[in-house]
Amino acid sequence: MKKLTFILLTVASSLAFINCSSDDDNGSEDCFDCNMIITAKYCYTDGDDFYRVTVAGQTENVPLNGASWSEVKSGLEQACDLSGL
Repeated sequence: MKKLTFILLTVASSLAFINCSSDDDNGSEDCFDCNMIITAKYCYTDGDDFYRVTVAGQTENVPLNGASWSEVKSGLEQACDLSGL
């Protein structure tokens, strides 16, 4: 339950603090879209210690804070699936 709460707080803070940043397309990138009220695109590049959230053309880097991308991605996908209920 704590992990799900952390993931949901991360998603909320990701959407609340959107900044502009440049995209770097180097490396292997893993992305997925989440369609809640608006579409958010989540991307991770191998070797980075953060993932990117893009909403309405604005991108924010969100630190992984010691979690693996697969853990964060799984939580985000669960949150997206729950939003469609």
